[in-house]
Amino acid sequence: MSGFTDQLLTGLLNYGNPLLGGTLFLAALGVPLPATMMLMAAGAFTRQGVLGIEGAAMAAVLGAITGDGCSYLIGRYGSTLLPARWRTGTGQSRVSQLFTRWGGWSVFLTRFLLTPIALPVNLLAGSTHYPWHRYMGAVMLGEVTWVLLFGGLGHYFAGQWEAIGQMTGDVVGLLLGVVLFVLGLSTLVIRSRKH
Repeated sequence: MSGFTDQLLTGLLNYGNPLLGGTLFLAALGVPLPATMMLMAAGAFTRQGVLGIEGAAMAAVLGAITGDGCSYLIGRYGSTLLPARWRTGTGQSRVSQLFTRWGGWSVFLTRFLLTPIALPVNLLAGSTHYPWHRYMGAVMLGEVTWVLLFGGLGHYFAGQWEAIGQMTGDVVGLLLGVVLFVLGLSTLVIRSRKH
């Protein structure tokens, strides 16, 4: 682990749930912080009795959901700062239609399975004016799943949480690569059929 991650983990021991919630909030806004590692460490610390399980879970869920909500609002209101030609046209309307159809699943899955693309999905949801209530419903379900899954892994494998964290990061990276490959391949197939 890096020195910064070590400092965060020491801070988690010293400052507990406020640091956990704040870290997950900032990570949801795109600050490059080891959010999943912190969540797994918090799970391990609940097993060791350093943190209370209910408080840690609540801090994690609230921090992540609040950060996701803020990044949606940045996408929604920040997109008005873009030049008008970037905000209109068939490309934008097509993206909006696709997001209307698949947005809930995209938001839900990027909370815990495809986490590296969660921020772009949040910004896209906001910029396409995806309905707030549907967005937040998917966020809440996804973040609770993430906290239960990774916090639970940290709690259950308290002695090996660092190794499990590294392994899950590798699996998420592999899944993201597969998803991007399939999307790219399907785009090529669709384009070749049009010509």
